[in-house]
Amino acid sequence: MRKISSLLLFGILAVLLTAGYTGYTFWQRSSVEVELEKVNYSISEYNGKILKYESDRVLQAVAAKQTVDSLKSKNIEWSKVIKDIRDTLPKTEDNADLINVLSYAGSSNNDISLNLKTVGTSENPFLDVAKVIAAFDGSKNFTDTFVPSIGVGEDKNGNDVLSFSLTTKYLKTDVVDMFGTLDSSEAPLIR
Repeated sequence: MRKISSLLLFGILAVLLTAGYTGYTFWQRSSVEVELEKVNYSISEYNGKILKYESDRVLQAVAAKQTVDSLKSKNIEWSKVIKDIRDTLPKTEDNADLINVLSYAGSSNNDISLNLKTVGTSENPFLDVAKVIAAFDGSKNFTDTFVPSIGVGEDKNGNDVLSFSLTTKYLKTDVVDMFGTLDSSEAPLIR
C-alpha cells in the first residue's frame, strides 16, 4: 500500500472542514431566515392590529361626532319654551295671572305637559280653563292642545279652584327665528 502523503490528507481534511463549515453556515442562514420570516410576520400582524385599532378609533370618533351633531340638532332651549308658555297663558284685565302653573314637563320630541290650577279669586274657573285652551290653540308656538281631565276643589277661603293638566306640542322655531338674523360665525351655541 502506498503511503498517502500528508499533504493529501491535509487537503482532504481541509475540504471536509470547509464543506462542514459551509453546510453549517447554510443551515444557520436558513434557520436565521426562518426566524426573520417569523419576526416579519409578527411585525406585519402587529401593524395590521394597529391599523385596525386606529380605524376603530376613527370610526368611534366619527360616531361620537354624529351623535353630538344629532343631539345639537334636536336641542331645545327650554328657557325659551317656558317664556313662550308664560307669554301664551292668558292674564286678567289688571295683568295678573289667570292660571297658576304648578309644573312643567317636556320631552326631546317637543311634547309639553303642564299641571295648572285656577286662582281662588276667579268668578268662573271653568271659563278660565277654556281661555287657557283657546290661548294655546291660537298660539303660533303650540299645536295639539288637550286637557284630559279637570279636578274640582276649594281653597282655604272656600272658593272653587280647578286643577288640570294640559298637553301640547311645541313648534320649535329655527335658530334664526329665535335670535334674529345672524351670520353663521355669530350663531350662538344652544344648550
